[in-house]
Amino acid sequence: MIAEDSIRARRDEVPGAGEPAHGPRWGVVWPAIGKNDDVIDARGSGKTSSDALLPDWPEHVDPTEWPEFSYRFDLTDGLPTFPPERHRVDALVAASQRDGDEVIGPIPPTGRSATITAIAANAAMAGLQPHLMPVVITALEAMLEPRFNLSGLVVTTHPAWPLVIVSGAAVSDGGFATGESLFSGGGARANLAVGRTIRLVTWNIGGARPRHPVQEVLGHPGRLAYCIAEEPVATPWPALHEARGVDAPHGAVTVFGCDAPHSVIAVGTAERAELMLEQVAEQIRAAGNSNTHTMGETLVVMAPQWARLLARQGWTRAMVQDELHQRAARRLGDIKRRGDGTPAIGHDDRYPWWPESIDQSNPDELVASTWGPESIHVVVAGGDSVTFAAVCPGWGTYGGFAVTRPLPVAVAPAGTAKERP
Repeated sequence: MIAEDSIRARRDEVPGAGEPAHGPRWGVVWPAIGKNDDVIDARGSGKTSSDALLPDWPEHVDPTEWPEFSYRFDLTDGLPTFPPERHRVDALVAASQRDGDEVIGPIPPTGRSATITAIAANAAMAGLQPHLMPVVITALEAMLEPRFNLSGLVVTTHPAWPLVIVSGAAVSDGGFATGESLFSGGGARANLAVGRTIRLVTWNIGGARPRHPVQEVLGHPGRLAYCIAEEPVATPWPALHEARGVDAPHGAVTVFGCDAPHSVIAVGTAERAELMLEQVAEQIRAAGNSNTHTMGETLVVMAPQWARLLARQGWTRAMVQDELHQRAARRLGDIKRRGDGTPAIGHDDRYPWWPESIDQSNPDELVASTWGPESIHVVVAGGDSVTFAAVCPGWGTYGGFAVTRPLPVAVAPAGTAKERP
């Protein structure tokens, strides 16, 4: 059976909820309902009312009709979903080791409070395996930290979206892919289901839908599912969470609001470290990148072969971060120009978000693309065959700043040894 209303709110107002008729009935999961008893409009307008009914809610839902049903009731962004059956939702809640009625916080832009059960309903729709619930919950809790500014990130015109990065023991235990096709799931259910759950939570609980209220101009393919994992073995450097000072025996989750990956390949560098890093820096300081104009943070993903080449030449992750920070600086006169091509260095041309240490009247002033070396997050992952890298620019100074949290429990299913894809 489909689980009942995800938080048992207004159960008596939903036609047919929880009562048998012609055999077992699909008791309703309404994953858009939050702890405040608001009910999302059945036509997907995003409006809420504590007295709202769902007049078109059917007496029965055939499992084979769920994909069309969920689309008609605006419970999905267009991709088919799995029916959130009661036993699946219950299993997900149990695996979280949290109470189903526990609220982790308000999901923007609607601000509905997300309960563990509501999250589980969306996870069931995404096909998430129960042992991965701690990964999803930890990621959502990290996104709800004020400095991340999830409320701004999900509605901005900018093509940025929260990327989930899994590192440490959880990578192999959870069945995450770290190799080829990294940013498209790598053929692993774990990567895609975690990313997909985040999307459905923001869609159904948060109401983050195109046009109203989301104003994203071009969009981001990662909105469908944006989750990667760091290679834990074929890397010369410690895990990302260790570099960020987080002790995480069960593994960790880092969330970062960023663009889709911008590819870099080390061609014509003779495998010399400085030349390879210069190519990455050129992508970081590209004229149209948000970092170039607003600083902030950025993500660099290096294929294992690339990272090992650097390590053999004596480079640590910290050295790479420092080198990229210096090389990604750009001349102020090349960042801001007037219509006639001359540098925009007048008083009215000033960027108020730049630090006072930058002389905005000097066209030759070098302006860094990030706040500092530590604002360049270096991850080792991807296919181990060619020296590819990727740059994912951040959302400037507005938010989406990297947050790393340790996983509270191990993610491997009980009695099951997980193999890396």
